[in-house]
Amino acid sequence: MQKLEKILQEKFKLESFREWQEEIIQSIIDWNDTLVFMPTWWGKSLTYQFPGIMRTGLVIIISPLISLMKDQVDKLNELNIRTEFINSSISVVDKRFILDEISQNMPDEQGWIKFLYIAPERLNDEHFLRVIKNIDIALIAIDEAHCISQWWHDFRPSYMKIKWFIDDLKQNKYFPIVALTATATKKVREDIVLRLWLKNYKIFTKWFDRKNLVFIIREITKKEDKLDKVVEIIQKTPPYWIVYCSSIKAVKEVYEHLKSQWINVWVYTWEMKSTLRESEQNNFMDSTYDVIVATNAFGMWIDKRDIRYVIHYNLPWSIENYYQEAGRAWRDWKTSFSIVIASYQDTIIQEFFIENANPSKEDILKLYDYIYNDFSLWWWVNQQILKTYALIAKESDLKSATKVWSIIKIFEKYWIVKRWFDVNEDTEDFRWRWITIILWKKQHKDIPIKWDHQDILKNESYFKLEQIKKLLFKPGCRKKFILEYFWDEDDINSLWDNCWVCDYCIDKKKLTNWNFKEIIKTNVYFIVLEFIKRFDCKFWANILASVLTWSKEKKITEWDLDLDRDYAILEEYSKDIIVSVFEVLIDAWFLYKSDWQYPKIWLTEKWRLSIFDNKLLYTEKDELQSNLYLKANKFLNKPEKKEKSSKKSKEKNTIKIEKVDTYTQTLELFNQWLNTEEIAKQRELTKQTIESHIISLYTYSKIPLNEVMKLSELKKLKLIKEFVEKNKLKSNKLWEIKEAIDKENKNISYVDIKLCLAMIEKKDL
Repeated sequence: MQKLEKILQEKFKLESFREWQEEIIQSIIDWNDTLVFMPTWWGKSLTYQFPGIMRTGLVIIISPLISLMKDQVDKLNELNIRTEFINSSISVVDKRFILDEISQNMPDEQGWIKFLYIAPERLNDEHFLRVIKNIDIALIAIDEAHCISQWWHDFRPSYMKIKWFIDDLKQNKYFPIVALTATATKKVREDIVLRLWLKNYKIFTKWFDRKNLVFIIREITKKEDKLDKVVEIIQKTPPYWIVYCSSIKAVKEVYEHLKSQWINVWVYTWEMKSTLRESEQNNFMDSTYDVIVATNAFGMWIDKRDIRYVIHYNLPWSIENYYQEAGRAWRDWKTSFSIVIASYQDTIIQEFFIENANPSKEDILKLYDYIYNDFSLWWWVNQQILKTYALIAKESDLKSATKVWSIIKIFEKYWIVKRWFDVNEDTEDFRWRWITIILWKKQHKDIPIKWDHQDILKNESYFKLEQIKKLLFKPGCRKKFILEYFWDEDDINSLWDNCWVCDYCIDKKKLTNWNFKEIIKTNVYFIVLEFIKRFDCKFWANILASVLTWSKEKKITEWDLDLDRDYAILEEYSKDIIVSVFEVLIDAWFLYKSDWQYPKIWLTEKWRLSIFDNKLLYTEKDELQSNLYLKANKFLNKPEKKEKSSKKSKEKNTIKIEKVDTYTQTLELFNQWLNTEEIAKQRELTKQTIESHIISLYTYSKIPLNEVMKLSELKKLKLIKEFVEKNKLKSNKLWEIKEAIDKENKNISYVDIKLCLAMIEKKDL
């Protein structure tokens, strides 16, 4: 212990270890392969640098980021620990000098290279491999180890060579492997172990619980309201603030609005020149600006410890991105805030990016043919394409410059092309002007692209989007969800039922002390589910809510949805509240919503179970109501302006609201083997009403087909079906069917027609 602390103070100029650093270091010193999954800025680098100093031989660090390499190399050289890197930013001559020195290297002697940072693509260099094979290795560290995993969007084929590289070196020497990342879902973790062929290893997962960080989620849809909320937060809270936006357009809109309010603000985006980006980052670090509005390009190496608020103006890309960006506040351990003011509509933007970032095989091959158009098969030439992405998109008929950029990245990943630019020229207006072909032309079947992996990446992108949507929009403890996502078992076990630092737990605690008003009657849930059953997977939430709440939107009338039997059944509620009911039922797994711009809604197996057990919805009533209150209480004082409906309509809706209870009473008597006349007499209702109840109960699968068939005759039902289909009559207009069929057969009743339509709907006829 004393020896380790002495080395820490003398070599690294640090007074003491942070929690868990010493245990990780001891694991590596004891020759264990070690996996370190911890958030950024927790001193992960020290966990491999420290044992690297204590062990004989060269320390090799594989890292995907040039900026990360430079930062680490500069810090170690400042400590008089000789460190170099080899990547695409240095010349061929400099690479040769470094390798020549390493080939005769004595890393433990003063002045010799001790640490070498390399990009994974260096493992394709035969000269490099020959040199490394003949020297002593202290350990190999793999930083940003999530990039090894096939589940990560930055996966590159070169990462697959790491395990072969390590296995080859270990044939005549032994050294520990250290894999480090702040992106540590369970799936990624297991994949890292698999792809590195690790068998005996220790794993450290800690510090994902940022105890002094408060998480606040507020759903705001309108742009004007979102902009005003950002201003309100900044004007009412102490500095400093980062506002993250998902696009350059949004950055500019937020910047202009804050500037108009005389707020000391500046911007940071990837399209800015590198010198300007660096100066603006330094100005923020020096507190010249109070607020920086940025894309997620900002903050990778920010260590400004007095940032108090990180505001996400749009939906974050993923939980990994969100938690990393949120963690740029509170680094002085004082209470800080992560505030998301995104709306569910922001998912449309993310889905657009996912589709463009994961182009189809057809589009990839289209651009491949465009690039190789002037070449014969198997002809390779170091040809440069001097065109902008916009021009390429137009000429190749891909139309989208963003899609071209994504495909070029795929080609670069598989060593089909390289991107170059002249560092001596101003390239900002013509970024990445040189696309250089580096692989001969092949037939489509021989192109070295892993098509199944491209599908995996797209599916994983949608999975990550679903997870961030669940975190932000599904009622539940935000902190618990994050810790479970990163599989931080120690922190999960120590977490109380109420974390006290997220909006859900704070609001939920208030609810336990309040007698809050129920927003809707419990029967509304039954009515909504029954209604959606008839339109299963046909319409999206806004359309369905509009039908239920007396909307006169153009689409409703064009599609004759205003003629539906349940039109305006819930007109006493606003459309926002009914949409919130959908979302609560989705959160409770009674409903499922698809992805993309107009998500459709359909029923789940849980709903089907609730058909057979009325108690299921009632059992979850309190949870549904409290979650609806949390989600929809903001709409209570904002009733929608609607056309005034008639008294008759209001009376009809009042009756319909209670229909679930009246069905239940009819079912109870039916199950006592009473016939329709006896039930009608006991309930003081008409026989026709009871027959209508029984047909509806059949549609809910409460009454079997053989029982409901007693209300009619099969030949009548077949006749009605044939007549409706032949004359293309609309099934929601019973009186029109009755009027038309009476001209040919007056022996058909409304009950016969209604039963026929119900059986057609259930595909029993």
